[in-house]
Amino acid sequence: MTKQIRELSELQYGALKEIGNIGIGNAATSLSKLVNTRVRINIPNTKLELIENIPKFTETSDSPVMGTFMRISKNLEGYILVIFSENSAKSICQILTRENEIELSNSINISLMEEAGHILAGTYVTALSDFLHMEISISTPYTAYDMSEAILNYVLTEMSYNVDFALLFDTELLVEDKKIKGTFLTLLEPESLENLLIKIKEMMGF
Repeated sequence: MTKQIRELSELQYGALKEIGNIGIGNAATSLSKLVNTRVRINIPNTKLELIENIPKFTETSDSPVMGTFMRISKNLEGYILVIFSENSAKSICQILTRENEIELSNSINISLMEEAGHILAGTYVTALSDFLHMEISISTPYTAYDMSEAILNYVLTEMSYNVDFALLFDTELLVEDKKIKGTFLTLLEPESLENLLIKIKEMMGF
């Protein structure tokens, strides 16, 4: 599998990024309804990365994050994580509550972030399903305010550590005057990741 990942062509990576653009673009539209204002989006980085490198690439290894994770099942098996840095999570809560002082450990703010993460992930999964012509379902969400490595380790434990790579989309959301940085991580069981890569190759005519 590692060799197969490393041999992905530029066109195949382009297809992965297109999947992210469509899925997360639709997710931003759904988020705009939640915050009742326009949400602009940019995806500066897309990659399949080794699990141990994820904290470095999300730039969240030194401070707590707000992470919402959900199980995905049916044609693809694994987890989706939506991770926001501490400052970005506070910005989302400020937009939703109109409060200036935000305590992220507050149960109300955790619930707000859980709802936002669920909306983003749910819309992303729907777009992913439509684009790939696959049936994919999503579980109820769970949100944690913790270090990114602790959240990732919890999910990997749930998956019995049976995963080496994560599909990573860095995401920048511009809401009102706030720039919100987040990361979408899709961790797939090895067989599901292989099926995803096969599907991409078929779409690219390989």
